[in-house]
Amino acid sequence: MNSKMKLLAAGIAAAGFSAALPADAQQAIRIGTSSVGSNFYTQAVGVGEVVNKKAGINTSVQSVGGSAATVRGLGAGKIEFGMANSFAAVTGYKGTFSFKKSGPVKNRLVVQGGPNHRAVVFTSGKGVKGPKDLEGKTFIGKRRPLPELDLITKAMFKVYGVDASKVKVVGTTNTGQVIKNLVVGSVAGAAIPLGRKAGNIQKPFSDGAFTFFHMTKAKRDEILKHLPPLIFGRTFDTASFTGLKKEVHVFAMNTLFLTRANMSDDIVYKVTKAIVENIDLAKTYHHELAKWTAQNSLKNFQLPFHPGAIKYYKDKGLWTAAMEAQQKKVM
Repeated sequence: MNSKMKLLAAGIAAAGFSAALPADAQQAIRIGTSSVGSNFYTQAVGVGEVVNKKAGINTSVQSVGGSAATVRGLGAGKIEFGMANSFAAVTGYKGTFSFKKSGPVKNRLVVQGGPNHRAVVFTSGKGVKGPKDLEGKTFIGKRRPLPELDLITKAMFKVYGVDASKVKVVGTTNTGQVIKNLVVGSVAGAAIPLGRKAGNIQKPFSDGAFTFFHMTKAKRDEILKHLPPLIFGRTFDTASFTGLKKEVHVFAMNTLFLTRANMSDDIVYKVTKAIVENIDLAKTYHHELAKWTAQNSLKNFQLPFHPGAIKYYKDKGLWTAAMEAQQKKVM
């Protein structure tokens, strides 16, 4: 995160609200997202700035711990908008996977961005070149707010023939803790959320704290067969991080900007308009925000849109009969 974003993040994080405001009388909105310094947090700060400048709505960004936590926070009325990956958002809506016990959370879609990623890294100096070498060692492979990490870890062990009983799989509450453990060498590796050129990943990677696991595309695709279809494959080229010498095959999910079902149509309309009509401004805060377009938003959506967002897309002549049919299908 650059100095501009650090200052924005600190200021906005400090301006959080402690009580839910009526959905129809909102003077400010809280945007929930992942841990401070993460790819999602930086994007959320940028979105908040754009909405504040272009829609005249005060915003605050709150770290709630991850995508699943963001989905739950919206359902509980602790935040008004939130950034979450599609796996957490859709399984939350359907009440499956980590939401089986707590039940469905009927949030609504506002804008859909680009993919967000998960990769496997190995701590330097631990003698780990592949998953089998993790036997007898400790691996960070789960996190309650990001249940997909556990699914990826288990699928990787299965594909590579790892005896899971011989690996101590531990969890953390945020990405910062993962990085600290990798840096001090208290674990042999981790399944980690990350974005291209993410500063929180670039520095420890450049310092030699860990290496990326360069699994073959064939192996990555074999792992994907054991994962829900909401998780798909992507490839980081060597330009993704300074010093990366070989491409990395990773796992990905779409990035969704969500709101509560009972949010004011007028506010959601204004927020939608502010984001998709000011991409040039948004991407100055984070390059991934360049993908938060109306075209990406309306492509292959798996959650129902909020009525306020639909009104905006209709006013712009973008909402089609096929989209209306898809809206009814996913409701």
